[in-house]
Amino acid sequence: MWYGGTKTLLESIVRRLKIEAPQDDAEWQAQIDVVQDCLREMSEMSEPTINPSKGVASRYVYRPVADKLNRAMPHVRLMLTAMRDRDRTTALAHGETTLRRL
Repeated sequence: MWYGGTKTLLESIVRRLKIEAPQDDAEWQAQIDVVQDCLREMSEMSEPTINPSKGVASRYVYRPVADKLNRAMPHVRLMLTAMRDRDRTTALAHGETTLRRL
């Protein structure tokens, strides 16, 4: 998945949380699974990559999106924790913070 796709998924989760809390455990779990997938993708996208053309002495390739992801990931983790606790208000607050960081 790409940065834009991950951001769009998180926006949709936040939008759903704004409208109403998931009605049952299955809905909560489905949304938790999406947020976990987003967090996994964010982690992978934020990892530094090595420029192979410079060999062993290479430096990491700078990816501007990695800075945004690294600022947002702690809030995604907190959002996920709140969702597991079925705490819609806290999950929504961290979700909105996540979107501002992205």
